[in-house]
Parts: sequence; structure tokens; C-alpha cells
Amino acid sequence: MRKYGLPFVVMLLFSGQLLRFPVELVSFKHIAIVPSDLALIALAGLLMLKKLKERRLFFPKAALLAPLFVFLLCAIVSLAVNADYYRLGAYEVRISFLYLLRWVLYCVPYFAVVDLVRSRNQIRELFLVLGVGVTLFAIFGIFQAIFLPSFTLMLDPENPAGWELQQNRLVSTFFDANFAGCLIGMALAGVIALWMEGFRKLWFLVVIFGAALILTYSRGSALAFLVGFGCLILAGKYKRRAIAVILIILLIVVAGLPYFSQQAEYHHRFSLSDTSSQNRFEAWRISIKIIRDNFMFGIGFNTTPYVVPRFRYISPLGYNPEGGAAFAVTAGLLTIFGLTGVFGFVAYCFIYGKGMWMAWVISKKSRDPFYRALAKGTFAQISVLIVSGFFTLTILHPFITAISWILFGLLSLAYYDTVRPTLRPGGVERGPRTTSTLKKRIPNTNCRSGCQNGNSA
Repeated sequence: MRKYGLPFVVMLLFSGQLLRFPVELVSFKHIAIVPSDLALIALAGLLMLKKLKERRLFFPKAALLAPLFVFLLCAIVSLAVNADYYRLGAYEVRISFLYLLRWVLYCVPYFAVVDLVRSRNQIRELFLVLGVGVTLFAIFGIFQAIFLPSFTLMLDPENPAGWELQQNRLVSTFFDANFAGCLIGMALAGVIALWMEGFRKLWFLVVIFGAALILTYSRGSALAFLVGFGCLILAGKYKRRAIAVILIILLIVVAGLPYFSQQAEYHHRFSLSDTSSQNRFEAWRISIKIIRDNFMFGIGFNTTPYVVPRFRYISPLGYNPEGGAAFAVTAGLLTIFGLTGVFGFVAYCFIYGKGMWMAWVISKKSRDPFYRALAKGTFAQISVLIVSGFFTLTILHPFITAISWILFGLLSLAYYDTVRPTLRPGGVERGPRTTSTLKKRIPNTNCRSGCQNGNSA
């Protein structure tokens, strides 16, 4: 499981929705099970069996376990309270709870990483698997954006109403330009962090991810990347390398300006008065109203399609009671606040906050350039994820959630190895010093002058 199982699951996450098994669960939304769902269920089962066999159910290096557990508890309490308050039926509560279980399922990679990865080399290997996966994701996306317009409808022609018409936008395997843009923006921030720490051979990835990000034509993803890039500039020492990245991206824009400008104009990317922008503004307004009326416990995790239309939160823009958008009011952390209340909001923010704090500690204290790059990159990637969530609900997207938790797992291991070194470069975890090992290190001071070869007289 450690050698092949975890990398296989990681790579499977990047397959996205290429292979879908439709499920008749919700009448107004097209739902399907994807291979990564099945793989994560298997991973969770194997991990639980491993812990039971070891008779140790704890994860000592899961630094984010406490806030994760608190948020889960807040979400359950919120759902229970609002099931009575809003008179939700058993079917509606069951559907909302299943979505909460799916969120938990996509957090499983975090526990797998902190439990199965045992050395610094294994951290690098799993990080490399992530890099290969997102690179293939971006390369395929570039090919799809240029040669396979309306790619989503090609793979799912029986459900045209369930997907947004994307034309030549990059959607890759996520079937959505905004989600794909968030992931690519996170990847680009991570590559820049590596480059700034001296990994100069990765310059070609800047070209790939830069071109891919532009082809998404996602203004929210572009803004989120700029915020993450600003974090790297503030935290990094090598500003010239960061400036070189911007110059490379500008060269890409200039070289493809005739094509990019035409497509951007077609998708109304040069205006804030288009329907897409107005939907975002209205979603923020709806979220603020929900928070104001349900400050303590929210409306319940993922009860949006059952509560919002019934209680006058609905409006012509900002929320669509049909299709894939029925479960989302896109407002990032404000959505979390509206769903789980103030306690869930604080717990969710603490997850990101503690992740950023660990990244800051590693970047300041570690002497390992790879650990520093991982830390700075993760700090910037969390920023990208938070900002993009206000434009598309990326913080609850299953694939991005799982990939983010893998990064959190690697960050937790690097943090513990920085503040309390327990990992060897290519070996297993160091164990505690025993009496026998201490005796080997203590010199024999009782030897007289006639002793030879370390033997006492």
C-alpha cells in the first residue's frame, strides 16, 4: 500500500470525471461515482485495517487532526439542529449527510500520507507523483482547449443541461474551467517556490502551467494566482527569479495574443458587467444574508437546495436551484460560514491557518531547500485556494480537496522533521534511543594506560 497504493490513488485523482458511473440519487442533479471515489473507499478500509492490526488508532503526526475533527463535529451538529429547525425530511437529511461523508472521504489521503510516508525520500517521491499528475493534467488540458472544444458535452452528450458550455476553454478532466484554473494556479505557485529555492531545471513547467492557466480564461483563478504569487514575493529571498516567471508568462501572452484576445472576448472576460460576474456578486449577497439569519449554526452542511429556495434567499442571479449548482452558493469561506455557522467557520479557518503557520515555521527554520520550497509553495497554494473559492467553490471540490490534503500531509511530515527531526534521508523513521545504543556511544573512561584495542585492564 505504501509503495504503490498511495501513488496510484494520487494519480487517479487527476483522472477527474473522465470515467463516470451514473447514480440515481438526486432528481435535479446529475450524480455519478468516479474511480477515485472507489479508490479512496478502498484506501480508507485498508488504512483502518492496518491501524486495527497495530492496535493503535492514533495518527501521531496528523497536526491538523484536531481542527478537522472539530469542523466535522460542528457540521454534524449544524445538520442535526437545522433538520428540526427547517423541517427537513429524512431523505433531505440523508442526502446532505452523504455529502458530508464524501467530504470526509476526500480527507482520507491526509491520514494515509502521515501514516505511510516514513522518510524524506518518500516525501520527495510522493511530491514528484503529484507534480507528474498535475503536469499531465495541464498538458492534456492545453490539447483539449485547442483541439477539443466543448469537451464535456463530447463525453456526456446525454446530459447537456448538467454542464456549462465551455467551448475552447481549458477544462481538462475536471470538466470545469474554474476548478481546473484553481488547480493549475496552485501548481504554478508551487513550481515558482521550487524555482526560487534553486530548482532551476523546472523552468519548462512555468511555461506549461502559465499557458494552461491563461487558456482557462478564469478571472477568479488568475486573481487567486496573483495573490499566491504575492505571498511568494513577500516570503522569498530571490526576487529576480520570481520576476523571471512573470516575464515568461508575459511572453506567452504576447505570443498568443491574437488567439487569447479573441477567445477572451468571446467569453466576456474583459468586463465585470457580464452574467458570470453578476452571479458572483449576488452569491456573496445571498451568503451574507444567510449568515446574518443563521449566525450560530448555519443552515446545515449542504442543505442549500432544500433551505435556500424555501426561505426567500433565492434570487434571479447568484443561485441556480437546478443542476450541479443546486448545492452551492459560491462565496468561499462565507459559504462555509453559512452552512455550518460561526463554530464551523472558525474550525475551517483554523485548518488553513495552522497549515500556513506550519509552512511559515518550516520556511524560517529548515535548512533543507526542498522543505523550504514545499512550505512556501503550500503557503501560496492555500492562498490561491482560499481566494479562488470566492469565485468558484473550490474549497469543497472533491478532487481539489483531496489534493490539498495530500499537500497538508507532506507539510505535516516536513514540519515535524524540522522541529523534531525523526526522518532519515533514505531510511525509515528513527526510533528512540535505547540503553544498548547509548552504551555504544559512551567511550570507555575506565581503561588504564596499558589497555589495548579498547579493552579495560
